[in-house]
Amino acid sequence: NELGYFKEAGLDVALKPFSNPGDTLAALASSQLDVGLTTLQNLAVLKGNSETDVVAIALVDSSNGADAVVAKESVKSMADLKGKTVALTLGEVNHMLFLFGLEKSGISPGDVKITSMSADDAGAAFVAGKVDAAVTWEPWITKATKNGGHVIFTSASMPDTITNSVAVHKAKLDSGGDAYKRFLGAVDRGVQTLRGEPDRAYPIVGKYLSASPEDVKGMLAGDKIYDLADNKRLFGAAEQAGPAVASMKSVIDFVVQSKLVKTAPAAESLLDGRLVR
Repeated sequence: NELGYFKEAGLDVALKPFSNPGDTLAALASSQLDVGLTTLQNLAVLKGNSETDVVAIALVDSSNGADAVVAKESVKSMADLKGKTVALTLGEVNHMLFLFGLEKSGISPGDVKITSMSADDAGAAFVAGKVDAAVTWEPWITKATKNGGHVIFTSASMPDTITNSVAVHKAKLDSGGDAYKRFLGAVDRGVQTLRGEPDRAYPIVGKYLSASPEDVKGMLAGDKIYDLADNKRLFGAAEQAGPAVASMKSVIDFVVQSKLVKTAPAAESLLDGRLVR
């Protein structure tokens, strides 16, 4: 919006912020939103608990360090969290990250005191000294490390699993494919600006994150942002699935094991790559 790319594509886009990626699901399912940015995990949970036909038409980014467990200096590793209080969002991707870290450290979830809140609130609670550790994202990881905390585990240990997507209701996609294609084209222009003109892009990103351009540069180092060419590779051809299907299958395994869904959805039913192929 700030760069005028949506307007030049003939689109009038109004942004509606949500505290958690999963909060967009109800609005998407009821067609109150034309587009939602949410994780692959949230799509799997929605499909596994309802007949709603919401699909990912493109992948936005994958966290490869941009989500993390931050802890007090006295907590040196995930193993040291036994008996400690940790803030995270139950059922969301930061919960998945935390469980993965515990498993690698040989710690049972029952050995940790979990308090559920949004990723932003978890970061704020940690900075305020209310919890021993938090599972959060940027800009709170940077804020935590500037306020006496340190990172003990990150999404770099489970690359390409915490993935955000452009999600739409399939009925809207079927009836308005051209508008969605123009939307993705405008987003792609933004990605190219971010890559090629960081001095122009970072201040805009920083305004939304309440962060300096220099901090934005550091935050994005742990985030793999995808353009349309990346999406073509990730979705693959209609007759041969790309890596996006494998990523979706891994999060489906998690939501099934965590009993977050009634039935396991088919990975292919949650991905529609017609506009990026």
